[in-house]
Amino acid sequence: MKKKIINSFIILSASSAITKLFSIINRMVLARLLDSNGMALFVLLLPTLSLCITLGQLGIPSAVFRLISNPKYNNKKIIISASAISFFTCIIVVLGLALSSRFIAFNLLKSPDAWLPLLSLCAFIPLVGISGILKNYFMAKENVYLVAKAQFLEEIARLAFSYFMIRRFQGSPITILATFIFLSMSLGELCAIIYMCYRLKYRPSKHILTLEYIKENLQLKDMLNIAMPLTGSRLYHSLVSFLEPITLLFVLTGLHMTQSEIQYDYAVISGFVISMLVTPTFFNNVIYRLFLPIITKDIIYNQKESARRHLLLALFACFLISLPFTIIFYYFPEAALSIVYNTTDGADYLRYMAIPFTLFYLQTPLSATLHALNKNKIIFMISFIECTLEIVLTYFLAFHFQVLSVAISLLIGLLVTLLISATFVFFYIFKDNNKKLAI
Repeated sequence: MKKKIINSFIILSASSAITKLFSIINRMVLARLLDSNGMALFVLLLPTLSLCITLGQLGIPSAVFRLISNPKYNNKKIIISASAISFFTCIIVVLGLALSSRFIAFNLLKSPDAWLPLLSLCAFIPLVGISGILKNYFMAKENVYLVAKAQFLEEIARLAFSYFMIRRFQGSPITILATFIFLSMSLGELCAIIYMCYRLKYRPSKHILTLEYIKENLQLKDMLNIAMPLTGSRLYHSLVSFLEPITLLFVLTGLHMTQSEIQYDYAVISGFVISMLVTPTFFNNVIYRLFLPIITKDIIYNQKESARRHLLLALFACFLISLPFTIIFYYFPEAALSIVYNTTDGADYLRYMAIPFTLFYLQTPLSATLHALNKNKIIFMISFIECTLEIVLTYFLAFHFQVLSVAISLLIGLLVTLLISATFVFFYIFKDNNKKLAI
């Protein structure tokens, strides 16, 4: 059993690491091809992109993973249902973005250069919806290698298109260059979709595309019962992330800071420092995927001692994973930022945040335990408290700490989340030896 877990960890970590490596290379190339204003504009638009993806996907890919993993469900019906819902939601989001992009760029983000890149997201939203469904389908089928290959192909296509177009149009306005970056993301998703469709064993016939056939095979209830609770916390988190730069712009322009200064400082904190800190956390995703079925089995069979042992082991593993990265970011922040982003701006912030950010790693086993206990309401409550606290603190602290308020509120939110999660896990797993574990 232990050997199987170790082998699975090595396989998943290796495939995730290769994909993540190309993602880092992509960022390195962008940081060297774009000037500071171009990177600042790119980072400024990422929260809007995250919100659009959350609204477009509506938790459907995660529902596909859960339902396909269950042998009692018909795979064809699940894919048809997921595709129908995703098509509907993506159309709404694309229309909404197309109509509101000018208002978001000029009035909320206060950056006219953001308008054209925002419009380019209209192509990306439906593609990422389809890609998410296919990736989770193959993940549920335990075909990790295929998903890794698709992600690898996606990153290669993004990197090649970005490099070629930015070099070809070097010197063009930053709005054009930022648009090419987002179009490269669409091209990457399209390449991944084509590859995964080619590898599908099932080939849909023409009559599947008829409205009558789709209606007969819809399984909306089961799909939405899983998707909607997952979407709630994700949507609120994405909404808060979307409001974060808007809140900063509102407060700091009132303090007579220039728009370009605010955008660049925000890019340094959010785009460089925080992105650097979360780069190694793909290991956490591997641990989550391995730990969740193990702790779920312990809870189902009421094996408290085993659950405690596995939880402590997972916490220790997460701490060990965080340790080398914490040391690198604390002692060599300038080198880390220079290698990845070709800048040393934000090195002091990276050093100060490196040690407390370890809390982010420790949260993974606690969240997996709460999911295994089926405490969805508690998970949503914790997420709601964290996001609300962060946006409120960002607003009030911005008057004194300017853009640094983003980093401070993030760390406080992580600490509060860890304490609340640990309290509930302690109550359910450690407190009462005689009480049966509920699920």
